[in-house]
Amino acid sequence: MDMTQETAQETKEVNKNLSEAMKGNQNARKKPFTEQMKRHLLANPKKLEKIIERMVDDAVEGNLAAAKEIIDRVEGKAVQATEISGPDGAELVKGIGFMFIDGNDKPD
Repeated sequence: MDMTQETAQETKEVNKNLSEAMKGNQNARKKPFTEQMKRHLLANPKKLEKIIERMVDDAVEGNLAAAKEIIDRVEGKAVQATEISGPDGAELVKGIGFMFIDGNDKPD
């Protein structure tokens, strides 16, 4: 297999993987811009590569927004802590009590 055939095979494999990865949640609400962008990038994988290269280069040069975007995409967005409390920050539950009932006892 010569270099041209290897490159063509690699490109075909990348396109297949990209196509699978970009399918996303099929039950999600349709987003026209997103759908159009996916179609465009699937048809032009070199453009996607350029976008990724530029974003990585920007992050390396100190662009924190680019670095954050890369980290969020690779690691997933950080989970935001949420505190659930009653009015004025009071506890929702003060305690939990248990009552054991003999299975042979009949209710009154």
